[in-house]
Amino acid sequence: MKNRRFISLWSVAIAVCGLAASAWMQPAFAQKSGGTSAKPRISFSIVSPGEALPFINEHGKNSASLNNADTVPTLLMRERSISLFQRDTAFQTGSVAINRIGGDTEGLLIAAYSMEYLDSALRPLPNLGPTTIQLPVPLPVGAVVSNTTFPAPLAVGINGLQGDLSPTMANANGQLAAVQAASRSLPNTANIQPGQRRVLLNFTARWSDQSLLPRTAGLQGRRYVRLTLLRVNDFNYEVGVTLATVILDDPLRVGPVIANAIQDKQMQRGATDLIELETPGFRGDGQVNTVFYDQNYNVLTYTARSSDSTLVSAVTRQNDARVGGRPSLFYAVQPGASAGATVTITVTANDGTGLSAQDSFIINVVNSVTSAANAPEVNMTVSPNPSADRINIESVAKQSGRVRVRISNALGAEVLSEELPVTSGSQYRHAVDVSAFPTGVYMVEIQDGAARSVRKIVKN
Repeated sequence: MKNRRFISLWSVAIAVCGLAASAWMQPAFAQKSGGTSAKPRISFSIVSPGEALPFINEHGKNSASLNNADTVPTLLMRERSISLFQRDTAFQTGSVAINRIGGDTEGLLIAAYSMEYLDSALRPLPNLGPTTIQLPVPLPVGAVVSNTTFPAPLAVGINGLQGDLSPTMANANGQLAAVQAASRSLPNTANIQPGQRRVLLNFTARWSDQSLLPRTAGLQGRRYVRLTLLRVNDFNYEVGVTLATVILDDPLRVGPVIANAIQDKQMQRGATDLIELETPGFRGDGQVNTVFYDQNYNVLTYTARSSDSTLVSAVTRQNDARVGGRPSLFYAVQPGASAGATVTITVTANDGTGLSAQDSFIINVVNSVTSAANAPEVNMTVSPNPSADRINIESVAKQSGRVRVRISNALGAEVLSEELPVTSGSQYRHAVDVSAFPTGVYMVEIQDGAARSVRKIVKN
């Protein structure tokens, strides 16, 4: 505000005294160069994280940075986010530089600029957002994610410049101070100190306001900061690149993933099964119980398809009272199905933005299902599932000796076979590196004496 008052008062002084002011009176935005140097030029450019301060050529264009367009320098930023299966902190910070080009650097140069915050339709947004929420809320309470540090919740006004991008600028002492939105009629000022060639407007993208419980995608659409250098007094400096833009995008849009693949089944004629597709809470290993998980926390809608509905029918419900109003999958083996028949059920989850995920599992129609065949499945877990690099196989040994671990691909070809020494009744955990496996579906099998357990996993 002090600098704005300085501009206003000095403009009045110039108007009163005229352009032929006495030699001791220096113009408001001029360098103290003794009056013999050419007028300096001020221009915008972009400085990105990890980038050395680029060279600014005589036309005010950044000749070293790929981020600087020839016409309007543009800084791309994106809200940061963390979910169960990924973190996105790219395009988190950056700066717009106001550069002094030409002339000497002995005097103080005061540059005026406006800074407007706009939504995707280029409508003005306020300096402070009208809605305050707790940021971030990337995961519900109780989630356990290894090697991930979450920021502390912070009350932030969203859809406002301060909450969304938090612009700052260093003062003469090097201390960062918040920079407010400014209009052309009441602009901000940037003080380029003696000996300086530039000052930086620093921007930091906030954490996304998306959350899983209650589900909110936290998408506001693209937002813009429009910066304009202003000619307050044509006798003080020239202007090169007068416009710069900062773009803030929503979190990276990614499709839903399979959090817990539905396992293949053995079912008798007339048997039915009901699966909650979005079970609340977490498993013992901290992973969600839900079958599908959306990285952007969009509301998922489901469809199911049977390869032969005359043998096994399948239907999804978006709001099923049998599972507390959550989405479900119900399938039934028809009474006339032949023993030995094999039917594939495919469930598709759509996130409403054009992205989806599919999980397929097989139902084998049998005459009877023995408890011995099912018992080993209870004692084995494979996590995380899906995984991009490593899985952990956990179970309790049925007998002392060696347990055989076998992994096969969707075609049944063996891709890994290992044996582990175990002691009867002891719990064991075995880590397997799957990072080199091609993306797809795999079957993990444990053979423990006469007992056998199989789990389907998805390699991302």
